[in-house]
Amino acid sequence: MKSLNPFDKFNVQSIPLHGDISILSAAHEPEYFPHREEQIEKMVNSMRGLMMGMKTNHLLIYGKTGTGKTSVTKYVASKLNEKMDGNLVISYINCQAYDSPYSIMVNIAKKIPGAENIPVSGWPLDRIYDELVIAMSKSGIPVVVILDEIDKLVEKNGGDSLYMILKLLDENAGIRGNVVGITNDTSFYEKLDSRIKSRLNRDSVIFHPYNTEQLKDILIPRISSILGPEQYEEAAINLCAAIGAQEHGDARKAIDLMRISIELAMLESASVVEREYVYRARDKLDSDILRDTVITLPTHAKLVLFSVIMSRQIHPNSATTGEVGLYYEKICFIAGYTPLTSRRVSDYISDLEDYGIISTMLKSLGRYGRTRLINITAREEDIKNFILEDLDLEKLRSVNFSLQQKFE
Repeated sequence: MKSLNPFDKFNVQSIPLHGDISILSAAHEPEYFPHREEQIEKMVNSMRGLMMGMKTNHLLIYGKTGTGKTSVTKYVASKLNEKMDGNLVISYINCQAYDSPYSIMVNIAKKIPGAENIPVSGWPLDRIYDELVIAMSKSGIPVVVILDEIDKLVEKNGGDSLYMILKLLDENAGIRGNVVGITNDTSFYEKLDSRIKSRLNRDSVIFHPYNTEQLKDILIPRISSILGPEQYEEAAINLCAAIGAQEHGDARKAIDLMRISIELAMLESASVVEREYVYRARDKLDSDILRDTVITLPTHAKLVLFSVIMSRQIHPNSATTGEVGLYYEKICFIAGYTPLTSRRVSDYISDLEDYGIISTMLKSLGRYGRTRLINITAREEDIKNFILEDLDLEKLRSVNFSLQQKFE
């Protein structure tokens, strides 16, 4: 007898809701940006000199996560390229992934006619620079270098990469172009050293957080291109927009919530996307974000976090940095790792607080000095399970949290 296909239950014809939800994915690049007309106009005015054969100011784009900085920047650059009949080189570089002078130069070279064969390793940096100067001068094509999360680039190497790019674009005859730096750090420019500030003649554009009504204006056109008006509750859109607005006006969060809500409704063969699906989508999205954050932590950050959880379960009110340090050494011994210094442990505690996984409060101990009280702000049991997904930390599964004496 022929077995049933387990995918038959997902037959498209039997699902009331169906459509191309890629419009709600992070990869989708829209052609229209509600409530970003002012920012687009400023960027166009700053960059228009490139199509007139003129030198232009560099651009710094500021704004919180999900305010449209990257999408709008790519859009404006693509429209400039369109106006210039393709005679523009656009080099987009995410500085979380590429943060060294060598990797930045190689990525720019990939887009320059005549410089495509520069190897990804093996050449001295000054040779790459000289080859780029020759190729860019010969082609005469203007270059736009988009440095997303530019603050990470400067934090990593003190600005050497940025200095080299500015020097490349500003000091060589026959080379025109500008840097577009994207950051959520509003104090980024003030942190730069004087040698970079002197070269970074810049225009600044600020992307303010979206409010609830603005997020609805972003969501409705996208949803309307996927579903009919009878297939979603207006209350569901309102809730997605409200949650996004609470998260510092994060359009990405609102769009992801709507996408997951539709996916959940499709999975259950529902005919309408209701508010209840948004609440479930929020729980799923928050869990996914927490997991992605924890599993990508460095190993010793996981060990510190595991030690915080252990200390908290033994001392429910709050853990102190001293207690965490003590348990961290024990945990390292169990897991087979050499403990780091107390200074590095303190650094990891600060990093975990930046991620929003823990919170700390300074407490005075009188003549005994001060300490930090540490609390977990997210779900402890889930975090512990996410840490234990790391096969290198398999030995921690044997740790019994209820037996304090085991660690004394």
